[in-house]
Amino acid sequence: MTVELIGSNPMATLVKDGRRNAIVSIWDVAWSARGSGRAVVAWAEGDPAVRLVTSDQSLGRWLGETFTRHFPEFEGLPPIADPVECRFTEWLIEPTRARVEAVATGHGRIAASIGDPVGTRPAHVRDFPLGEPGWTLTNLLTFCAEARIELDGEPVEGGPEVTSDDHRTSSTAFIAVHETWTRDDRTPGGGPAE
Repeated sequence: MTVELIGSNPMATLVKDGRRNAIVSIWDVAWSARGSGRAVVAWAEGDPAVRLVTSDQSLGRWLGETFTRHFPEFEGLPPIADPVECRFTEWLIEPTRARVEAVATGHGRIAASIGDPVGTRPAHVRDFPLGEPGWTLTNLLTFCAEARIELDGEPVEGGPEVTSDDHRTSSTAFIAVHETWTRDDRTPGGGPAE
């Protein structure tokens, strides 16, 4: 097993009238095979592409192509645009709340907040369905009842969808910390990967 990324990845999907209306994925990479840095991926209904702003274009492109575009929350959305460098005017990621603001010259502003925890549990997913096999995800998830997204200064309508069953509460808004992505360096047949 090879460690590929360690960091945090809060995410929120806003729902309006029973439909996905917007989504934001926030990456805070403490260490990875491609370096450290930050990125925010965002989309709202009607956007022709998913926005990607980042502190490092190479890292941002890797996060978008390797991870985010394969997440089930992004299924059916337009392609992720080329990464745009930005400056982060606000950045707070804690286990129970997240708040960020990114300003990209000539390419607008993304602001998002996630909070009001309703449940926390660890996650461990073997064979996470990314573009290539062999990925394992572990993290600590805190599901939240509140989330807001602003694009270019305009708040996006909608809110997270919170559900409960069998004494487990989930939400389309969550804060993932202690997130580690590992890659199996052996093929499914047991031999070394090529």
